Amino acid sequence: MLKTKKVTNEFWADVVDCVVYLSNRFPIKILNDMTPQKTWNERKPNVSYLKVFGSIDYVLVDDQVKTKLADKSKKMIFVSNDKKKSKEYKLYNTNEEKMMISKDVEFDEEEA
Repeated sequence: MLKTKKVTNEFWADVVDCVVYLSNRFPIKILNDMTPQKTWNERKPNVSYLKVFGSIDYVLVDDQVKTKLADKSKKMIFVSNDKKKSKEYKLYNTNEEKMMISKDVEFDEEEA
């Protein structure tokens, strides 16, 4: 995943985290094509919110932080889904070199 999306090696832990997150939500042959999550809590996992690792996304800037003429969004890179809340995403801001978690995100998975 790191090589495909041309992301630096500093994200290797996030890639492992993302792979484990995904592997728990997709069928496994050993479990008779059931997901580990369904085996654990007897519910089929919802995967509609999953996004492509390393895709470009735009995060809405908080109204309290931005100025009148500033951009309404920031360009970031999708790293993984937040473990605590399925609707939130872990993102990396390349300009500020910081990670953040947000749910106000528009994805452009084709651009990545």
